[in-house]
Amino acid sequence: MPAGPPIPGADSPRVHDSTTIQHASPFPERLAIVGGGYIGLEFAGMFAGFGSEVTVIDPGERILPREDDDIAAGVTEHLEAAGVTFLMGSAVSAIEDTGDAALVRTEDGHAVEAEAVLLAVGRSATTAGLGLGRAGVEVDERGFVRVDDTLRTSAEHIFAVGDINGGPQFTYVSLDDHRIVAGQLTGDGTRRRSDRAAVPNTMFLTPPLSRVGINEQQARAEGRGVLVAAKPVAQIAAMPRPKILGNPTGMIKFVADPDTRELLGATVWCVDSQEVINLLALAMRAHVTVDALRDGIWTHPSSTEALNEVLGELRPLTV
Repeated sequence: MPAGPPIPGADSPRVHDSTTIQHASPFPERLAIVGGGYIGLEFAGMFAGFGSEVTVIDPGERILPREDDDIAAGVTEHLEAAGVTFLMGSAVSAIEDTGDAALVRTEDGHAVEAEAVLLAVGRSATTAGLGLGRAGVEVDERGFVRVDDTLRTSAEHIFAVGDINGGPQFTYVSLDDHRIVAGQLTGDGTRRRSDRAAVPNTMFLTPPLSRVGINEQQARAEGRGVLVAAKPVAQIAAMPRPKILGNPTGMIKFVADPDTRELLGATVWCVDSQEVINLLALAMRAHVTVDALRDGIWTHPSSTEALNEVLGELRPLTV
């Protein structure tokens, strides 16, 4: 379930989570979003598109700290152009209901007035009060159920699938959880969580931002000698589809192994990225080389055509 941080005033009817904000009535002309992660940014882009004046409040130095600097900067600029205001380096201290609006106060003295407030600061477990300990089921310090590689809990005949086991909070990961448990109960029992490789994810901005594997920031942190290619979508001549649709926003980046020539990761921020990333994830799992992807014959016009051009520009990462 959405996490409810201990902020004074967070129980106001003007304060919402990611479920209730979808039914906010009347529609908020001003929306304050506490949290600049995936959920917060998706709703920021959505409500700005609907016409709300959106302010995102986050204690971090910048949004998307796990993404490369150029990607984070590009997304920030894109959302600001759409009407989103960012208040970074600010932690919320209290929310006051003034009658006509909510006043979101921060520890560094800012005050943001809005008709609605969205708390988007992550998710929490819902195991409190279930008496799992009486059944021999252990939970971790956050309340999520502890499981092994086959999703079996500390109680031998009980499994935990989905968000409650503390894994990645994605619907499609829950689907794979089902495969693992089904294999334990009725199959050969060989499938494991540790078998998962190159699991992609998408943040549904407009256009969507998708990731699989490592990015340039991670490669640098690990001191890895890799090949990198990056190009703004608007400059990719071999990729006409975003321009046809009138949305050439974004950037595509690849990280590859210089020896095996296999793809190590990709960041795809463009029209259709939620589809393109699945092809790249499959290529990683199947050990397809970047040369095969670069020389592939793709339908036209499609966003996949970007592979022909961008993968031809791989260069060693300079530290």
